[in-house]
Amino acid sequence: MRGITERHGRGRRSAALAAAALASLLAFSGTAIAGPDDLKGGSVVIQLQNSGGLKLKPKALTLPIASGSVDPVDGSGTVQVIGGFKAKRGKAKVAVKITALTLGANGGRGSITAKVNKDFVPNFGTLTGGTVARAGWGATISNIKATLAGKGAKALSKALSGKKGKGAKKSAGRKVKAGLPLGTIVSVTTDPSAVEVVPGTGELVLHTQAVPPGPFVSKLSQHCIDPVLGTPAGVTPIAPATTSGVGGADYHFPVAGGSAAPDFSAGEVITAGGQTLTKNSSPLNPSGCSNGPPVGTNLQSTDISVAFGLGTLQSIPTLPGGTTLPRAPLATIDFSTGSRSVDPNTKILTVTGAEVKLASLAAPLLNATFPNESTDPSNDFATGDLIGTIDLTGVKLR
Repeated sequence: MRGITERHGRGRRSAALAAAALASLLAFSGTAIAGPDDLKGGSVVIQLQNSGGLKLKPKALTLPIASGSVDPVDGSGTVQVIGGFKAKRGKAKVAVKITALTLGANGGRGSITAKVNKDFVPNFGTLTGGTVARAGWGATISNIKATLAGKGAKALSKALSGKKGKGAKKSAGRKVKAGLPLGTIVSVTTDPSAVEVVPGTGELVLHTQAVPPGPFVSKLSQHCIDPVLGTPAGVTPIAPATTSGVGGADYHFPVAGGSAAPDFSAGEVITAGGQTLTKNSSPLNPSGCSNGPPVGTNLQSTDISVAFGLGTLQSIPTLPGGTTLPRAPLATIDFSTGSRSVDPNTKILTVTGAEVKLASLAAPLLNATFPNESTDPSNDFATGDLIGTIDLTGVKLR
């Protein structure tokens, strides 16, 4: 009895340690179901205009996009850019560094953020108008009118007044007026790092290797989880997920949203529902199943997702006591075992036959929650245990 109590105590401590390890893992997921696409590049082309005594050089600017996010459908979002121009009045001149453009939806009002000398000036300029068109996986927003806003006029007035030398009297004290045209943003062309998934399209199917049982499935009964004959059921879907196949070995998770890079280098496709593992009674389980928690104890995994950049199958785990942990890897994904493609015409993403194996943090959590009832340590859940394969079908990118 003492041995069982000690083992149970160790199990609780192991569960706490595994939970702490999982909780310390940050969520690397792109969980947004809708909104702008994150950018990895692109460019902004600006045609500057002299006005009100201000001379702007150079006349044409091409600014690379360093980061940001833009909706490719309505053109809204913010881009961080690199570069700027010089403003001159008389003998006085000042460097203006454009740091960001905030774009309104469908030509709505936006703004320019800039640095005038060393002064950071939000709302340096105002943006209006423009048309949006798709350009590959990104977008091009064209012909946006840029005008000088009040804060920009104030910053330029300060920087261009009081200059010494020839022409100082003429320039000193004159205020730059708000509303002066700065020019036209000829185009903002975006290059997204990942593209939004259309919510509600496609599904993730997990094919567990049940016949013959793979390394993960074969160990379940040694931990008092019988997925077929046990009472209560040992492995069950959480709605709207469903099962199919022999013994319900295939699990279907409808896609809820997320994003994906067309080259699979980034993004995360997120599904709805989940899966529950439950300790149960079964003639296939070891006799007694007296170690660890009582029959009925369960561990849930919800919002299962495919993280392309990390190469992991992720989920949000909920412990038997009801504690919900941050999103973390449930399994690793070997995409080389199957196939991946995105149809450029239909924008349908497909993944087939990618092997999934138990992740390093998931294995100790399972062992702590459902202790190994056999005397053979080889029946412990282990990192790299093959669970089965996954397919992603019918997933449409925006």
